[in-house]
Amino acid sequence: MSDEDLRRDPDAESVEVVSRRAPNPGPMTLTGTNSYVLRDGGQSWVVDPGPRDPAHLASLIRLAMGEGQQVLGVLVTHRHGDHSDGAGTLRRQLEARSGRPVKLWAADPSSVPGAHIPPTELHGDSGLVADVIAVPGHTADSVALLVEGGRLLTGDTVLGGSSTVIAPPDGSLTAYLQSLAILRAMALDGRISSLHPGHGEPVDSPTEVIAVLEEAIAHREQRIAQVRAARAAGVLTLDRLIREVYGAGLEGKLREAASWNLRATLEHISAVDGR
Repeated sequence: MSDEDLRRDPDAESVEVVSRRAPNPGPMTLTGTNSYVLRDGGQSWVVDPGPRDPAHLASLIRLAMGEGQQVLGVLVTHRHGDHSDGAGTLRRQLEARSGRPVKLWAADPSSVPGAHIPPTELHGDSGLVADVIAVPGHTADSVALLVEGGRLLTGDTVLGGSSTVIAPPDGSLTAYLQSLAILRAMALDGRISSLHPGHGEPVDSPTEVIAVLEEAIAHREQRIAQVRAARAAGVLTLDRLIREVYGAGLEGKLREAASWNLRATLEHISAVDGR
């Protein structure tokens, strides 16, 4: 994803969203973490700096300060290190270069040293830049940013081309389904025009946005039905559930992710059934 991919007509939207992909591809990060820079006139913000990679952080500094912008804050969408590990370093480097304080925000400040709880809105030269929306599920502290014009920076709540991992006890399938339902309602109401995920490619069509969110909900409901059916058939151990639901070929990180998702599904079923 180049830094041209998310540029918009400046006559249509005053806030520019620019992306950079971190060099950390893998089974859990797909093609790498997508970091974003929001620019509104002479002000800017960095979302999800990603890993503590010097070259990647340097590119974010250039984007955030490139035309003399004042960087107002660094925000992480959730606690996982592939989104947050570089946040403190980036903040210090930005402050050193600008000679000005830069705020650091995380919904769970204990997960990012020096961070504070983010505001519900980011404001810049042109007024409202983005709403910060709580979307728990992938993690308890997950947030998304609804940028002016309907562009939703999703973190790991919605990925481009893959389903997200939900690892209890921090992750909750029950909360995740509620978050997806809220985002779907916002999309149907015309408030979300595009999705810009923490990993994978963006979704640029409002019609596609609705389809992606509905597919994510349907995928989880299908998994719930599969687990219910397997347990009714006498499949009770996690190892057997993995083979029954995902097949026998999963290994390494993918198998670990499958076990987390199944634990989240079992917890959800238990909560729904009241036992």
